[in-house]
Amino acid sequence: MASSLLRKRLIIGGALIVVMTMGVAVAFAVSTWGEVKRVTIERPTEPPPVAVPAADDGEQSLEEDDPTVELEPGFVDPSDGLDVFLLVGSDSRDNLDDLEGFGRVSGNRADVVMVLLRTESETAVLSLPRDLWVTDICTGREARINGMLQGCGEKMNGPTLLTLSVERLIGETVDHFALVDLAGFQSAVDAIGGYEICVERPVRDRRANLELPAGCTTASGEQALAWLRSRRTQELTDAGWRTMSGMSDLARNDRQRAFLIDMMASLSDFSSPQAVTAAAQAVAPFLTVDSGLSLIQAVDFAWTMRGLSSGSVIELSVPVYGYTTEAGEAVLLSSTPVDEVVAAFLFPETAKSANLVTG
Repeated sequence: MASSLLRKRLIIGGALIVVMTMGVAVAFAVSTWGEVKRVTIERPTEPPPVAVPAADDGEQSLEEDDPTVELEPGFVDPSDGLDVFLLVGSDSRDNLDDLEGFGRVSGNRADVVMVLLRTESETAVLSLPRDLWVTDICTGREARINGMLQGCGEKMNGPTLLTLSVERLIGETVDHFALVDLAGFQSAVDAIGGYEICVERPVRDRRANLELPAGCTTASGEQALAWLRSRRTQELTDAGWRTMSGMSDLARNDRQRAFLIDMMASLSDFSSPQAVTAAAQAVAPFLTVDSGLSLIQAVDFAWTMRGLSSGSVIELSVPVYGYTTEAGEAVLLSSTPVDEVVAAFLFPETAKSANLVTG
C-alpha cells in the first residue's frame, strides 16, 4: 500500500512539475478550470430503487416516499488501487449553430460512452455501444444506455443515472465522470490545428454534411464531427457511390473511440504549452465534470492520457449481437456480460478460459 501511494504521489508530482514549469497550470487553473461545469453525482443511501409496476396508463414510476430513492452527493472513492473514469460524449445540439445533418433532438443522449480503467500497472479503455440494451433503474424497463443521460425527472439527474447504470454493467465503482458535447469536440479540434482522417477512397454522407477526398485530410472541427456522427458513409468505387463496408453504429463507435484516444493524447502533449492552453480554453465551456474532481486529479488524469495513442493502453470491447425489441427497435445485446470483460482485464489469471475481445 505504501509503495502504491508513493507511486501515485510521484505521478501527480511529476505531472504538476512539468505543467507548472511550462506555465500551463496557472493559465489553466485561472482562465480555464473555472469555466468547466460541475455536476453532482448522487448515490443511493440504500440499494437502487425498484420501479413500481405499470399503472393503467402503462407508465412506471418510483414510489414518492420510498426511502430507497434517497440520494446523497459524492463519489465512493475506495483506495483499492483502481481508478475508474466514465468519459461521455453528448449529442446535445444546444451549442451547435448549424444543425444540418444532425436533426433537432431535445435533451441529452450519450453518443460516446467509454470507461477508463487504471490499475497500478495497466490502463484499459472499455467502449460501450450507445444502443446497448440495459435496465433503466428509474422504470425497471429495458432501454438504450445512451438514453440514461436524460435522467429520471426530479428523482435523479442524467449523469447520476448513467453512472449508476454503467456501474451495474461493469461491476466496479466509477470514481469520476466527465462529459463533453458536440460543440466542444469541434472547438477542441480547431484549437489543436485539426484532426487527421485517412481514407482509401473519396467519402461522403450528405445527411451529415461529410465530404472528404481520398488520402489523409487534416479535418476541421466541423469535418471531424461529421465523420464521427456519419451513419451512412459512402465511398466512391469504380461502380459509383457505395456504402462503406462494415458501416454500422459499431463502426461509428470505433471511430469515436479512436478519436477520443487521439484527442486526449493531443491535449496531453505538454511539449507545446500554448497549444495545450488554447485547446483547454476552447473545450472548457463545453465540458462537465463531477463536483469531486479536483484540478490535481484532472492533471493526473491528463498525464495518464499521454500513453493512449502509443499502444500502451489496452482496448476492451463488449461482444454484442443485434436484437429487435417487441416495439420494433433495433438494439444491441451483449453476448458476454460486461462485468466479465472488465474482470478479465483486472484479474486475467482467473479469466483465461473466457472468450473476451481485447485490442
